[in-house]
Amino acid sequence: MKNRLRIEKSRRLFDRLSPIYYHAFKRQRKRYAQVYGKMNNCNLNNFSSILDIGCGTGAMASVFADMGLKTYALDHSLGMVRVAKKRLANTPVNLLQGGAAGSLPFPADSFDIVIAAFVAHGLRPGPRQKLYEEMKRVSRHLVILHDYSQARSLLTNLTEYAEGGDYFEFIKVVNDELIDYFGNLEVVKIARGSCCYICNID
Repeated sequence: MKNRLRIEKSRRLFDRLSPIYYHAFKRQRKRYAQVYGKMNNCNLNNFSSILDIGCGTGAMASVFADMGLKTYALDHSLGMVRVAKKRLANTPVNLLQGGAAGSLPFPADSFDIVIAAFVAHGLRPGPRQKLYEEMKRVSRHLVILHDYSQARSLLTNLTEYAEGGDYFEFIKVVNDELIDYFGNLEVVKIARGSCCYICNID
């Protein structure tokens, strides 16, 4: 019950914030293009399809589509989905509304890669394990968490405290959680306060 209330609170928060995020699209897109355009550890040119969970404005999904990947994206916030629809109007991204901590609306092994950017840290341990389970179920090759690292800023601390997720515990346990669940992990630093946690499920 508490987990459902927290998830609903988060959904309402992002519904309210979605007009602000609309204006961050170009900046976000530029940053994601820089990250995934040069990431040797995860060369997206080797794959053909990807699912972006918690897609927000669709900035990351648009980068994947431009790279030639068949791209699906979903977000639990209706406000964010509306923003993404506007921003992705002229792109081939398949956009849906859906939560990250429940069952994903896809059959097993639907995508080469499943990625969740800045999603896992907002979930408590139970829903977070469900996220891992569903990401693994629908992915054929890679599961990626694009999320915070230990090198956090004061602003990040304050923002995440206000959001009410599990950020402070997540950054302590994420490495062990992923190794325990997937049996492998590669951590790639992408910015001062964030990194990609890459798990191979082949």
